[in-house]
Amino acid sequence: MNEKLLSGGFELRLRKAVLLLFSPARNLMLWRRRRSVENRLGALSDHMLKDIAVSRGEIPFVASRDGDWNRFR
Repeated sequence: MNEKLLSGGFELRLRKAVLLLFSPARNLMLWRRRRSVENRLGALSDHMLKDIAVSRGEIPFVASRDGDWNRFR
């Protein structure tokens, strides 16, 4: 019984360590993606933004949402 608890605790600690290790890389990737979307949307004219129902003030919010941003590439 103790062996199962010890191995389960080790697996949990290992998972947490892996998450902590890769979390900064994931955060950097997400930040770069958001900035890319913000830059691309910011480069559009007001008329084009109106066509996709986004105002300039909403660009950071839209960029921070999870979604398929390939359509803005």
